[in-house]
Amino acid sequence: MPETALYSAVCAVQNLWLAARAEGIGVGWVSILKPNQLRHALKIPRHITPVAYLCLGYVDAFATEPDLERAGWEKRAPLKSVLAFDRYDSNWDAERPTP
Repeated sequence: MPETALYSAVCAVQNLWLAARAEGIGVGWVSILKPNQLRHALKIPRHITPVAYLCLGYVDAFATEPDLERAGWEKRAPLKSVLAFDRYDSNWDAERPTP
């Protein structure tokens, strides 16, 4: 699976995030950018796939709810909509809005 390198990078981001949080460092995953503009600004070659653009820094406090939820941009998904046992749950397809 050639995608494994990308998945490993995402796991590394999660591990960095957990370690940073344990040290009182905030992490933000910037998702409101255009990949081609990011490539151009950072001179990223075509053969490299950007996985994450992160902001890290010390914070005064951690919010009790995620910023996207607090701003009304996203809602927390119910656990039953993302957790299944033994197989894929086809009910997830019915719950997902059509793009």
